[in-house]
Amino acid sequence: MKLMSRLFGAAAFAALCSTALPAFADGGTLVIASTQVPRHLNGAVQSGIATAVPSTQIFASPLRYDENWEPQPYLAKSWEISEDGLKVTLNLVENATFHDGKPVTSEDVAYSILTTKANHPFKSMFAPVESIDTPDAQTVVINLSNPHPALLLALSPALAPVLPKHVFDDGQDIKSHPMNAKPVGSGPFMLEEFKPGEAIVLKKNPNFFLEGRPKLDEIIVRIIKDPSALLIAMENGEADMYPFMAGSQEIRRLERQST
Repeated sequence: MKLMSRLFGAAAFAALCSTALPAFADGGTLVIASTQVPRHLNGAVQSGIATAVPSTQIFASPLRYDENWEPQPYLAKSWEISEDGLKVTLNLVENATFHDGKPVTSEDVAYSILTTKANHPFKSMFAPVESIDTPDAQTVVINLSNPHPALLLALSPALAPVLPKHVFDDGQDIKSHPMNAKPVGSGPFMLEEFKPGEAIVLKKNPNFFLEGRPKLDEIIVRIIKDPSALLIAMENGEADMYPFMAGSQEIRRLERQST
């Protein structure tokens, strides 16, 4: 992969945290180079892109967003907003399962939204949520105290990962739960290995509920704390994406290498 194509990751990285990874190729490994070190991999209780990168691939969410920031079906195949804006009903897909084989149900979605509301640093995104009804396994009714147009955006992968209730709701503090470092989700990739400060290895979920996805076989997040060493790794073809690149000099340096 040429260096110019690797720069695509820097320009389009915002989309990474709002949807599943775009398809770079059929099969193969995507290596993401990063100086950022996540404390754990559960985006429901931790903000920041360092956590969001793996979390958005391990966990699915009710909605995802396209390149125009339009909401698209994900775990919710459809949704309705009441005329007064005080109820948002999510109709879930029937075939989604967690990585341990358990089905994703409305109870999981309700638990996840309320857990995120109580523990995520961005308190305002679910502040108007008063209660959540689960009339059946595939229906979630979110009751609001006032209309909240930002709710649909909050239901995206980086902000509303759907946690398996049977794993996390065991009485332990969710912020320090041991499964935050080895999470079970329903997203396109499964955690293979997490070496804090070194690497995160994600393997393709063979039972992912979206047909034909994911395209990649593996994602590796390499933690390279020295920005100079990270830049050299990009030049040497040891990494495919450098999403945190901000310096114009570094960008121009890689542009010259691609010609």
